[in-house]
Amino acid sequence: ALMPYITSQFLVRSHGDRPDVVPEGSTNLAFIGQYAEVPEDVVFTVEYSVRTAWTAVAGLLHLDKQPPPVYKGRHNPKVLVEALETLHRR
Repeated sequence: ALMPYITSQFLVRSHGDRPDVVPEGSTNLAFIGQYAEVPEDVVFTVEYSVRTAWTAVAGLLHLDKQPPPVYKGRHNPKVLVEALETLHRR
């Protein structure tokens, strides 16, 4: 079996490096885990793996319920202010 290097999760990537969770036209195949594409998410979390599984099931079974949107804290002014305050204290 071929195993990816553990550090591959931290390498710079671009669109197309990883397969979509449910590839276009697929009716019975999905990719789950940290090596499937989830836009705007961070691969090194449990939520990422759960999100790929949820997306796969919802997509293949044509369910309306999708996983919640990815939290984008970097766009939250409160998070930015707290980060600046933390940096200032150091």
